[in-house]
Amino acid sequence: MPTSRSSLLSGVLLLGLVAGSHCSNVAGSPGNVGDSGACITNPAGDDGGGDDGGGSPCAPADSDGINGGCYAFDLTVDDTAFSPIILKAQNLGVVTITLHNTGTRPHDFVLGCIPISYAGCPSQQCFPAAANIATVAPGSTGTASFKTPNPEGIYDFRSDVTGDSQLDSEDGGVTGIWGQFVVQ
Repeated sequence: MPTSRSSLLSGVLLLGLVAGSHCSNVAGSPGNVGDSGACITNPAGDDGGGDDGGGSPCAPADSDGINGGCYAFDLTVDDTAFSPIILKAQNLGVVTITLHNTGTRPHDFVLGCIPISYAGCPSQQCFPAAANIATVAPGSTGTASFKTPNPEGIYDFRSDVTGDSQLDSEDGGVTGIWGQFVVQ
């Protein structure tokens, strides 16, 4: 039975602790699972513009007072699910995701958007296009490096290869091969 978005949201706090062990916000620190070493300073998809920190009316101030950091995630996808299914990073953080396809079919990694409602701003905020990983063949690996968006929220990610996941037009949720990326 597919897991709905609302049932997964209720477990974000508990499961977020598990997902946290897959990333590092201190590049090069020993003992951090998934640490990829030195943090890249201008990942693909980041224009280096500098208005990401809340100075724009479309980029709200950070609610926990923490921005940035470096995060590396080793993500596995098979023919039924991603593992882990919850990834967490700070807004404006530099992220590297390595996707390992252990399934028997090709899969990809596509990050969704969240609705925002700031006067005079677009109606949604999305990750940069560079955050998506193109189709990965069985037994292969794909990588993406990018900066997380400023608006905090829970962004869905999925494999959108035909038959892998389905977007629900009623509540905007996702079923199938998917997970959530928490920007805090």
